Order: sequence, then structure tokens, then C-alpha cells
Amino acid sequence: MRRFLALLLAAGLSTTAAAENVAFCEVLIIQVLEDEALDGNAQVVTYGPATSFIESVYDKKDGHLTHIAGQPIRALMCSRNDVIPTETDYALIATGIPFILSQDFDSTDTDSLTLFWKDEELRHVYKGYPLSDEAQSSLDKRLANFTKRGLNTAALEAKAKAKAKLLAEETAEAAAAIGSDAPKTADDEAAIIEPDAPTTADEESDDEVENIVVINSESDDIMLSDDKTENEIEE
Repeated sequence: MRRFLALLLAAGLSTTAAAENVAFCEVLIIQVLEDEALDGNAQVVTYGPATSFIESVYDKKDGHLTHIAGQPIRALMCSRNDVIPTETDYALIATGIPFILSQDFDSTDTDSLTLFWKDEELRHVYKGYPLSDEAQSSLDKRLANFTKRGLNTAALEAKAKAKAKLLAEETAEAAAAIGSDAPKTADDEAAIIEPDAPTTADEESDDEVENIVVINSESDDIMLSDDKTENEIEE
């Protein structure tokens, strides 16, 4: 913790801001597991300390931590009495990871603010007691300022790669659909009329495939090409 506070002080942040950003923050992790009983996938939600992630944001290295224990970080959650984001929060918000502020995550009778990026704009969802005119004005100005400054370079690059990957997948699916509708050739029809010769016992044994369960934990959330590992953060 002392090492981390020193990093924040070097970045020009006060010890008060450092304590606020670390002491009451957690990262949200969602692990996707294949569940035969549910005839699909099951999601396991876990929470962990956010110290390593926040440290990776404020240090002088490129990029930031995007995974913990092999799972992508889905959100950063911080408990605060005042849910209006501070200037020092911009570096955390600029990572593209959803940022959630709440007075009490264990209560439904509380104020909470969720910040997330959509179409290059920082959006927000506020729940709780109506904000005063002063608080609403402060929130609007801060979010407009954060939107103008935008995502950090690493987050923008990751977003571009994610879009390219999605486009490639959609193109491949479209090509496959067109191919399946193509008229059959004479050879294809002959293959249907004259089925393949039965396989021998040896050939059947060679064709057997082991049952493999694949746990797909990949998400569409922002990922960086130069992801840091927890070992790199601790060095």
C-alpha cells in the first residue's frame, strides 16, 4: 500500500484521493462456466481488491491491468458518500471499464452512479434521491469534460480491434450462409446417391473424438493488446 500511495503522489494526487480510490474499491469479475444442468452457461460473479488495477492505471507504464486471475475485469466499483466523480477518477474512467459509485452496494435505498462509454460518449445512469441543482450541474460539467477528453489511447486501440474482429466474424457468417444456399454440383449429387463405403472397426476407432468441455470466458469488453499481468504490476 505504501508503494502504491507513493505512485499516486508522484502523479500529483493527494493521499486523501489515494485512500478514497483504493480503500473502498473492488473489481467485478464474471466467470462463464458451461453448465449441463442448466442446458447452457452459468455465470459466477466474484469481487476482488482493486489495488492492482488502480495501481496499473496511475503508474507510468503503457496500458493497464485488464484481467485478474485470468478473467476480464467487467467493472470497477467504489463506495463513497459523494457519488459525483472527481477529477482524479478520469484516468480510471478513460480505461473504458465501467465505473460504478455507490454510497452502499448492500442497500437499495442509496445513491448510485454508473458510468460507461457508448458511441464515443460517456453515458451515466443515476439512481437515488434527486440531485440538487448544484450537484447536477457539477455532474453534467464533469461528464462533458471527460467525454471531450475521451478514452485513453490503449482503450481506443482495443476498441478498434474488437470492431474489426466482429466485422470479420459477421463476414465469415455471411459467406457461410451464401455457400450453404449454393446449388449442388453433379459430384455432390452423386455422393448423396452413392453413400461412402462403411468404415472398418479400425477406421471407426481412429475417428472417435474425445469429449472436450470448453469454458468460454472471452467477452466483448474492452481488452488491450499490451495487457499487463499481475506479475508485471508487482515488479
